[in-house]
Amino acid sequence: MENENITPGYIPEREPDAAVMQARDKMGAYKSDCLRLGFFLTITLLIRELASGLSPLLISLLDNLNINNTNALYGISLLYSGLCMQIIPSLLAAVMLKYSLRNICGGFKPVKQSKKAFANFPAMYGAGMTVNLLTMWIISLINKNSNIGDSINSTGLQPPTFESSFTLFFLTVVIAPIFEEFIFRGAVMHILMPYGNGMAIFISAFCFGIYHGNFQQFFFAFVLGIVLGYITIATKSIFCSTVLHAMFNSVSGIIMIFISTQAVQKKAWQTADGIPAELTDGEQLVNTCYAIFMIIVLLTAIIGFIAMINKLRKIKKYRIPKIWGEVSNGRKLAVLLLTLPVISAVLLMIDVMGFEYIGGKVYELVSAAMGG
Repeated sequence: MENENITPGYIPEREPDAAVMQARDKMGAYKSDCLRLGFFLTITLLIRELASGLSPLLISLLDNLNINNTNALYGISLLYSGLCMQIIPSLLAAVMLKYSLRNICGGFKPVKQSKKAFANFPAMYGAGMTVNLLTMWIISLINKNSNIGDSINSTGLQPPTFESSFTLFFLTVVIAPIFEEFIFRGAVMHILMPYGNGMAIFISAFCFGIYHGNFQQFFFAFVLGIVLGYITIATKSIFCSTVLHAMFNSVSGIIMIFISTQAVQKKAWQTADGIPAELTDGEQLVNTCYAIFMIIVLLTAIIGFIAMINKLRKIKKYRIPKIWGEVSNGRKLAVLLLTLPVISAVLLMIDVMGFEYIGGKVYELVSAAMGG
């Protein structure tokens, strides 16, 4: 008989069909990409902590160079910050997340939808400022000693002079948007988009918020990241998100320039002390321009808030196309969060946001070694 050598009761194993094999391959690729993303986040956050802890070495080096120019010292500190927080992480993103450096060296090309994307700026600004004001209000309730100045200067990079404020403006309006968009709307979203655009937007926005390094900036940066992520998906380019990011940062950059002027500082002292300050005609003009600019910003925020509400009402009409819908976003997120390098990155995120334990310990060790 043809099958007489087959053991009774034996059921032959079925070969997995193509769909099952494809699903296994997809999950395997997803787990591998989660590992790469986790390692990238862990390393970049460690660099951030180490950069903070090694600051005494930078101070000592500058002392040995006998640089007495305040603007030069401030410029070097900004360069150090930009190198550790934007430039080096971008190079790591290109290598570890396999995202082409051509996107920095010339890949920011305008797209047909640019004008339509830029028209979203008021709504984006309104959303960011609404969340920022809510955060400031909550912080003021929790911490009675907080003030508006601390909220504005939550980056800790307040320029010491008027001239140095332009260096900060260049960093926040040119350098930061280019490299941060390359990292978050570029490399991070690029590695996650094959597994779902919605999840790619959410995770990249969350990382973008954490990357700002403090509670004050996290929430509005997270909302900003969501909006920029949607625009990146809609335009299939990081050009529009980069320009919008620069436009958003330019508002606070211009405010910082005004605040750094002697005219505005005199006016602030007059308000605080109640003693009339003698202002020249030029200083009066600066304060008038500052007041006009702040009115424009306020009107933009109000119009943007209304536009944001209108867009939220219509948001259901815009559906991000589902990718790899066979696996729920909950399971994808669980796989991501249970990846060991991602767990270590989450712990580092918590430390960066609140405790700064690693950076503080490195600072203590370096200071002790230099003191010895």
